[in-house]
Amino acid sequence: MKEKITNQALRLLKKEGLKSFSMRKLAEKLSIDPMTIYYYFKNKDQLLAELVDVVFRKFYERLQLEEGRAKEKEKLESVLFEYRSFFIQYIDLSLYLIQSPNEESPAVKLLNDLILDLIQNSRPYENPELTRDILIDFIHGNALSVSNKPRKGSKVRANQNLTDSFRESLQILLNRLFYNSRLT
Repeated sequence: MKEKITNQALRLLKKEGLKSFSMRKLAEKLSIDPMTIYYYFKNKDQLLAELVDVVFRKFYERLQLEEGRAKEKEKLESVLFEYRSFFIQYIDLSLYLIQSPNEESPAVKLLNDLILDLIQNSRPYENPELTRDILIDFIHGNALSVSNKPRKGSKVRANQNLTDSFRESLQILLNRLFYNSRLT
């Protein structure tokens, strides 16, 4: 039942957004008494924390970071690119994470540690923690701007143009952070 609740909560969150999400609506969608949800989750925040763990597990399953397959900087690029896609896919849950930074979840800490390790192994020009924070803020800002942008014409072509633009911007930022130079 807990898995059924979390799956439906993710669907409801994607459909209605964080502001409209409620335990009562979730119970209605599941055709159960709201108290059933409270049996598994003490409150909405605990449910949202569980959803964060669920989606981050999906994120980590998608990552393909084989040892020795690529240079650390290439692995970092891959993680950042996948994180952006993940962030856009679960935009309302991502916004919840940004709005409640005091309660860092273990899944978010794991991501921050993974990015920091990849940065340290890539020898950044600047402080590794600062570099990580700049990169994560860049991902968040880009993902938020893309998720709020109205689409014209072909969705696939528009998404590809945004993705290409993101890759180019990420390359410029990484070159600046790691080599203190611009891509020319």
